[in-house]
Amino acid sequence: MKFKIPMEGGDDDINMAPMIDMVFLLLIFFMVASHLTTLERIPVLLPVADKAKVPKEARDRQLVTIRSVDDSGEEAEIFMNLQIVDLERFTAAIGNLHEANENLQVYLRADRRVKHKHIKKVMEACASAGIVDIIFGTFESGN
Repeated sequence: MKFKIPMEGGDDDINMAPMIDMVFLLLIFFMVASHLTTLERIPVLLPVADKAKVPKEARDRQLVTIRSVDDSGEEAEIFMNLQIVDLERFTAAIGNLHEANENLQVYLRADRRVKHKHIKKVMEACASAGIVDIIFGTFESGN
């Protein structure tokens, strides 16, 4: 049996096409994944605050959104986990969450048109469940 042994260096190039394909697939994956995470919020017009700070991400945080049904702000909807809930269901659900996790924070995003009475009801429901750590979602002035 005869083998050919190349006398010169031969072709030692590495095929880069599969690696380039993987890089582009990862790039597309992260672009799509980051876009989906930004879509997970109910759109509202947040109020503006001079001293607004971006809160650090936390695992023990429950997102609650209060959206105005009309421009007057007299009617409002409460969203929890992207689902609309009435005040009674919200009170029961937030109480159950607080029983399971005593370090629970509420991240409250309220439409700037919503009357304060609706925000107060949500805050009272949180207080009755024993939650005292509420973060309000606002825009920083100038943005």
